[in-house]
This record gives sequence, structure tokens and C-alpha cells, in this order.
Amino acid sequence: MDLDGTMYHTEPVVGDDVLYLAVTANNTPGERAGYLGAYDIETGDRRWKRTGFPNPKTPTTSGEMLYFATQTAETEESDHGFYALDADSGETMWTRRDHSRWSRPILVGDRVFTANEEDIYALDAETGDTLWQTEGVTGIEEEVGTTLSYTDGSVFTSSGIALDADDGSKQWEVSPDDTTLGNPATNGWMVFFTQTDFLEGDDTQVTIEARSPDSGELQWEYESDAGNRWDGRTAITGDHVLLVDLNGESVVQALDAETGETAWETTFPGQFFSSPVVGGGIIYVCGQYIPESDSAAGRGLVHAVDSATGERQWSYLLDSDGLETSPEDAPAAGVPVISNGKLYAATYPANATLDYKYTYYSNFFVLGSCDRRPDGDERLPSDDPDGGDDFPPLDVCIDVVSNLDLDSLDVGDIVRLAASCSTGRELEFAWDIDGDGQYEESGSVVSATIPTCGSLTVELKVTDANGATDTASVRLSTN
Repeated sequence: MDLDGTMYHTEPVVGDDVLYLAVTANNTPGERAGYLGAYDIETGDRRWKRTGFPNPKTPTTSGEMLYFATQTAETEESDHGFYALDADSGETMWTRRDHSRWSRPILVGDRVFTANEEDIYALDAETGDTLWQTEGVTGIEEEVGTTLSYTDGSVFTSSGIALDADDGSKQWEVSPDDTTLGNPATNGWMVFFTQTDFLEGDDTQVTIEARSPDSGELQWEYESDAGNRWDGRTAITGDHVLLVDLNGESVVQALDAETGETAWETTFPGQFFSSPVVGGGIIYVCGQYIPESDSAAGRGLVHAVDSATGERQWSYLLDSDGLETSPEDAPAAGVPVISNGKLYAATYPANATLDYKYTYYSNFFVLGSCDRRPDGDERLPSDDPDGGDDFPPLDVCIDVVSNLDLDSLDVGDIVRLAASCSTGRELEFAWDIDGDGQYEESGSVVSATIPTCGSLTVELKVTDANGATDTASVRLSTN
């Protein structure tokens, strides 16, 4: 579907069998324009469309109402503000124009939590009236982020402050002496703050801090290796914090939510530009695939990954035939939404430097579920039965992903080993972690314990889609 605009900075939203799209139709300063559209989730038929919104942000819906902010410069005169629309008709129910910039809202019960450059607000969801306002606590930080998060009666800001959701009183604040923070997200028992290169101005590192939601106390901190150019948002599950590493390759990485240690990491074809999304135990990551043999044949790409193991389930190349695409800048798929067995995602011309290309060459796709893997032109060349020109040869290797010094191991130490550096197609992993000659563990990451005898040899066997196998081993020992 041709969007007649772009969703480069927004994400699709689904509520009560309706798909809502916030689209920017003109991004020229002083002429900004956009629309909100509602579409039948099954047929794609448009139910209503409201124009006149400058650069609408991603909305939040209660099923009955739709809440969103617009994004304009402070000096621009336009219909900026915060809006609540009737979800069935698109009719405006209330508007806040007292500030030009608002953060993306979060809806909890009958309250809408949002922020501007000066204060945090709790608004009545029905009327837009201010229920409480905490002054001097900003939710829009140019160098940190624009996201709020909520769990168990607390609202968390990107500047490292927790507020009581009932009255806006401050519960805790991270010391300004601590290096903080970034967009917050929570799994209910931990709050994770993420800094990326965009947030910190550092082109080489992503930092994640895990803090107690009750006290703000730092539980663990993760810093990526140099060279990670990813500028997205983490996905959170009960067990893992999921991020992308763009360091010349495209890697999906899972951190243990309790300890911050790497649970698994897997390299995938293509370049990832979007934030990961989790649904039904599957991670969906969208981006772009450009074959080495034909740089002009780039297409939007979707990967589905097992969230527990990091193993790729399937990949899908989006077919833009019949749609307007940039002849110079191949399309990439943005952050998807998963609902009712379908995946919804917009594309945009990746790496385009002219604003008009984003509004002219963006499209929208809906993928349905089926009981077979993609085939034909929908499949990566490396997934073809004959391996394809881009198919990497089977090569097995083992990485040590623990923080332990291998030169000073002690009896009882637990060493985490990863097979994600191995290459090949549809790899299956089998581990002998106790040296008995039997492969008793599977998955891309395992843990091995140094035995009382002081040494252990761990062997990995990898099998690819063609049935070929290769092995590698690593010896762990005390000094």
C-alpha cells in the first residue's frame, strides 16, 4: 500500500480489529503536514482519515480513544499539540495546545501520562484535564530521549527519575554524578535505561543500565563493543533484554535480564535499522537486504528469531513491485507490530539524504501467517535449496562470552560459551559440556562448570540445512 507519506519516525498500532497509522505527508519546515488513518485489520479498507496534523507521532489507543502528539519546532505556527480522537470515527474529543511538543503517551487505566520540555503530566483520558503536573521533571531530553515507562504505580523518565503515578510525587532520582541514562523500559521487576549513539553523540557504543524500580539502585550495566552504530530501542521479555549490534555485521543479542550477561547472540544477513519486537516467543527484526551480486536489487527484510535460543525461524523479502520506490535508495522495513497472526510494517528509502524521498517512496505491508517457510522471490538467496550465491560455507567456532578471565579459572566457575560465530544455513547446535562424549545440550549458548578435577573439554557439533557437520572444541582448566 502506498502511504502517500512516510512512517519513518512512527510505528503502526492495532486496537480492536483496527489498524491505526500516523503518517507524515510533508516534512518541510513551515509546511509540515500529516494524517491519522484507521483501517480494517482484515481487509485493509479505510474506515476514516484525519488530515491537518503536522508530523503526528505514534499513537496509543484504549480501543475507544486514540491519543497522540504532533512534532513541530517551537517557532512554527501550526496545529501542534496533543490530541485525543474517537477511535471509531476519528472525531476530535479534546486537544491540548498549551505546549508545542509532547512525548509519546502511555495509557494506564483512566490516565494518560505524557511530558513536555518542562514538566511531566497525568491527564484525564476522557477530558484531557490535568490530574497532576510535576514541574522541573522533563520527559523530553534532546540528548537523552523522549520516552516514559510505567510499572506497578510508578512512572519512569529518561532522565532517571521515578514518580508516583497517583500524585506525581518524586519517589527516587538517580544522582547527577552517575552516568545516565536513556529511554526506559521495564519487565515489571527491573527498569532498563538505554543510551544509543543518537542519545549520547557517541557513534561507537550502546549502554544499558538495569535499576531497581523501587529504589533506582543500579543492578548491572552493559556496554557494547566499539563500533555499534545501532540507534534503536530494546525489546524486553521476562528473561532477556534484546538489542541489535551493527558493527559491520548485523547481530541480534540477548542479555540475561537478571545479570546483564550475554545469553546468546546471532549474526543474520542484511542490515537492521529497526528496533526488535517480541510476540509469541518470537523476535521480529526488520531492515534491508542488498545482495552482493546486485546492489540495485535491495529490498525490505523481516527476520523471525526464537527469543529463547536466537535461532532464525524464517526470513522474508518484501516485494515492492507495483509500488513507488527510490531508484537510488533501496527500501528498508521499519519497526513492525504483531497482532492476530499478522505482521504490519512500513518501508522507507534507507540512507536517503533528501526529506522528500521519505514521503514519496514509503509503503506499507501486511504479512499473514502460514505453515510453510517463504519461497521463491520472497526468500533470501542463502535460503535457496542450492545455497545461493550468498550462502556462507559451514564453519564452526566457539566464543567465550563470560566476563571470567580464562587464565585464572577456579573450580566451580561457570563459563558461558556461544556458537553464534559459526556460519552456515539453518544451523543446529549440539554440545558435549561434561566431556563424556555425549551431546546433551542444544542451542547457540551453553554454560559449562569447571569440575573438581580442574579441567574440562567442551565439544560443539554444528549441522547445517544440507546435513553437513563440523565440530570444534575448547579446553577449560584451572591454573
